[in-house]
Amino acid sequence: MTHDAARRNYDRLSRWYDWFAGSEKRFTEAGLRLLDPQPGERVLEIGPGIGHALVRLAQAGTRVVGLDLSAGMLARARRAGKRSGSEADLCQGDAFALPFPSRTFHAVFLSFTLELFEDAEIPGVLAECARVLKPVGRLGVVSLAKENTRPVRLYEWCHRRWPQVVDCRPIHVHAALIAAGFEVREAQRMVMWGLPVEIVVGQPE
Repeated sequence: MTHDAARRNYDRLSRWYDWFAGSEKRFTEAGLRLLDPQPGERVLEIGPGIGHALVRLAQAGTRVVGLDLSAGMLARARRAGKRSGSEADLCQGDAFALPFPSRTFHAVFLSFTLELFEDAEIPGVLAECARVLKPVGRLGVVSLAKENTRPVRLYEWCHRRWPQVVDCRPIHVHAALIAAGFEVREAQRMVMWGLPVEIVVGQPE
């Protein structure tokens, strides 16, 4: 999908997205543990969805910013923050051109978001993440992992057939970070419905 088509699709899905996102929470939590946000740090989450990680980051004492392409998803995240009493700064924008100055954030976090971009766009998104990170900043990514297994092949077939619903797709996230100039500091592998999930934390070299 084009970025405009993706924005319209997530605006439509935003009312029901918690049905899809519920199974992702424990993997997002694991990603946040590996990222290890500290009180007072400035943290950017790209693609916050319905706001689960934003709430956790705010509760950890970080100055958290959420950026999403979809106004509908941002509205859901805003409501989640109000319910929890842990509101974040939210803005609408594209990860391919982050609307922030260089060296702004101590950490950037993406959970089931990087794999929404086309393969040719992923290096550009990671370059933008590196640009807005402070020199000793860190990038945390949670993603479906590309492997040659039957569950992955079946999932990829469903993604090709129904991309507006089966939106994420498995990618080589570890290799993508290295190719983009990140040094991988920590990594963890988990499984969701038989599908491999990779959690990686890296720092710009």
